[in-house]
Amino acid sequence: MTTQLEIPEKALQIKEIPAFTGLCFTTRATLPTLSRHTSDVVTRLYAEANHLGLEVIGPVQWIYTGVNGDETNEFHLDIALPIRQPGSQPDTFSYQVFPSFRCAFYTYRGPWSEFGQVYDALFRQLYRDGNQNDGYVREVYTIIDLENPSRCVTEIQLKLA
Repeated sequence: MTTQLEIPEKALQIKEIPAFTGLCFTTRATLPTLSRHTSDVVTRLYAEANHLGLEVIGPVQWIYTGVNGDETNEFHLDIALPIRQPGSQPDTFSYQVFPSFRCAFYTYRGPWSEFGQVYDALFRQLYRDGNQNDGYVREVYTIIDLENPSRCVTEIQLKLA
């Protein structure tokens, strides 16, 4: 089990994230309602990309806009599958271009059930180092292993304000 103490003191690194085009599912959510958007959406995104003949160029990403850690706060959620370029109009999804941005990031290895503790530790480091986040957070799901969640790998990106 990962705890705050197992996250390195200097876990966050800074980098520029390039722009990309994604096949997207978009909704409004709160932290407690996120579980409604589990692997079903991801499975459907991959199926739609395959159906449309789109070239997938990266792992699925969950993009939160206006999130602040308050469980009652409603925010914008995009679940995006990066693609080379748009094709025919999708049935139930949309195409979006996500702009480049500068962020503090951390590659987390472990179950998503521990994200709360991980985020608490990362935001403490972010603020301690004199940085700010504007409510834009991205999770890049490099390895998804629902059978063995401890093997999941997620890059957490905190946009710098």
